[in-house]
Amino acid sequence: MAILNKIRQRTVFLIVIIALALFSFVLADLIKQGGFTSNKSLSNIGVVGDEEISREEFVQIVENRVQQSQGRVSTIQAVNQVWDSKVYQMLLDQEFENLGLNVGQDQIINVMAERLAGNPQFSNEAGFFDEAKMKQYVAEIKLTSPQQYQQWLDFEESVETIAKSELYYDMIKAGIGATKLEAKQAYKQQNDRLNIDFVKIPYTKAADVEVSKADIKAYINQNKTQFKQEAERDIKLVHFKEEPSAEDFTAVEDDLKELLTDREEYDQVSDSNQVIQGFKTTDDVEGFVNRNSDVPFADVYTFNYSLKENKDEILALTEGEVLGPIKSGQQFRLIKMLEQTNLPDSIKLKHILVTYEGTGVDPQITRTQDEAQALADSLQTLISNDIEQFGDLAEKFSADRQSAGNGGDLNWITYGRLVEDFNDYVFDQQPNHKGVVETEFGYHVVYVEDKTEPKPAVKLATIVKTVNPSELTLNNLYRKASNFELAAEDASLEEAAKAEDLKIKPVNNMKALDETISGLGQQRSIVKWAFSDEAKVGSVKRFDISNGYVVAELVNATNEGVQSVEEASATVTPILKKQKQAEELIAQIESEDLNAVASKFEVSVQKASAVNMSSPVLPGSGSEPKVVGAAFALDKNGVSQPIQGEKGVYVIKLTGKQPAAELPSYVGMATQETKRRIQTFDQKVQPTSRNYTNPKLNPVYKALKEGTEIEDKRTMFY
Repeated sequence: MAILNKIRQRTVFLIVIIALALFSFVLADLIKQGGFTSNKSLSNIGVVGDEEISREEFVQIVENRVQQSQGRVSTIQAVNQVWDSKVYQMLLDQEFENLGLNVGQDQIINVMAERLAGNPQFSNEAGFFDEAKMKQYVAEIKLTSPQQYQQWLDFEESVETIAKSELYYDMIKAGIGATKLEAKQAYKQQNDRLNIDFVKIPYTKAADVEVSKADIKAYINQNKTQFKQEAERDIKLVHFKEEPSAEDFTAVEDDLKELLTDREEYDQVSDSNQVIQGFKTTDDVEGFVNRNSDVPFADVYTFNYSLKENKDEILALTEGEVLGPIKSGQQFRLIKMLEQTNLPDSIKLKHILVTYEGTGVDPQITRTQDEAQALADSLQTLISNDIEQFGDLAEKFSADRQSAGNGGDLNWITYGRLVEDFNDYVFDQQPNHKGVVETEFGYHVVYVEDKTEPKPAVKLATIVKTVNPSELTLNNLYRKASNFELAAEDASLEEAAKAEDLKIKPVNNMKALDETISGLGQQRSIVKWAFSDEAKVGSVKRFDISNGYVVAELVNATNEGVQSVEEASATVTPILKKQKQAEELIAQIESEDLNAVASKFEVSVQKASAVNMSSPVLPGSGSEPKVVGAAFALDKNGVSQPIQGEKGVYVIKLTGKQPAAELPSYVGMATQETKRRIQTFDQKVQPTSRNYTNPKLNPVYKALKEGTEIEDKRTMFY
């Protein structure tokens, strides 16, 4: 009681303590989420220039895109598509505003006319777009349907954007035309020819040189744009796949063995043991299969030549005999021979489908089932008297419009392709048979034209059991994955995998918005973890996936920005090594005499004839545009300074020049080049181009994007 009294005396004090604890919890969460100001930053999903992309609006567009795709587009795919489209639209709008670009009502109407052409609601009697009809339509929906009117306003806005885009693209095209000077230069590059003598000193003639980290860093600083990189992650993972164990296979095999023969089971109703027939003795094969098989009974014939697995053993069975259990992949089968016979495997057939209301074939049909049967019988009588009428009757009465257009001809049909009742009826008839058969689609008036010679076929009853992991197997797998995770955390994933003889899968160059991992499908949670703040290089985590578990380790994290010395080393080192070797070789060249230079480095003087700038190839050296370009700057018999090329250091002498004949005019070439440039541009940016709907491929999008500061927060929400 004394303790309770003390608690009562300190009630206020306790309330204050609890309140402070709750406040500290909320405060910690706020700090973790970015402080008290984070709500504003979370209200948008990105910023383009100074303009925000509303998170709420973006999410709604993404959800609509996913729903409209009916499963063909994943959430992340929709996110990326909507982002690219939205950013491109905002970049264009900002560019239009900066340029002061506006379009008049006439231009907007012209675009509307293109978009609405052929729509009878906006066309006059001659079939052409009618502006007056359009205005009348807008006035009506403004009064009667606010939703439709809003949709129209959205359409008008998109049309205005298209009109501005076309004007903007026209402005760009006006600046990409080729001048006469450019045409002349292109002509001369293609047709001017040089003859040269040259000495190539391969870089292998230079001593080995060292490239320091300072050298690489200096090169990166001078060429930062070449070394920009996206954020990337590399992980290693081990997949613990849900698979049945050897014990699971044995258990299913034993279960099937028990199905073979009769067994006794206790029956509570009669309080006695009852004999349950086995697969070998059962009188109800279909029911037995449907009760015990993962695949229902199929009352069909299979031609002997179609049998694949265990063909010889199956054909060796007598009627009533059972083969199995047979293991096939992750399944076991019991196969019982029911019947052996001979059947035609193909039939040449014509039919007229007379359907009726309620079959779902043709919603416009209102005839009753009795009326359909009477019509089918009448048609059968007509074709029995005159088979030549079949095509006309099919065209007029058949609900199967695909075959009706071909006179009701189904051509050659293989056994089993038709619905069961139809199939059984027609394959049981002889050539030239005319009759009527009913199916769920209606009544078929049929004409059997021909059939193939009978071939051996069997009817089999097959019990199929798929082996799935048991609960014990799944529990063991969970323990194995969990223990492996702990071992990988203590050492490393590689060491833990080596100890357990498990296969490691590397996954490199993951981007922040990737969602699929090769071999595992969509695994967005793994990608998000790899880019999260909690994941450091060396971090290990276990993930539950649809078919088991994955234990992953983050092995490399590349942040967005300019590559580090280590990251750029593989690219830069060969470049700098070549530069240093070139400097060394050039320092040793003291003569302009090609023979003397060749002798010093123990190489030979080579010749190249009819060299031009369009194809700057030197014999034995491949493409050397810098060397060939230097040759065009020489006078005849002039010798160049040493030139650093792709394959070595070159010294060249111009021995002959054959300039191309001057053309009377270069206007034609300039016009042709301008046309080519404009066609290329149109193919990439016009609405008919896939690049228009996929802005990433659009050069205008790329150019505008490079010149605008864009903040991308997609990974915070997806």
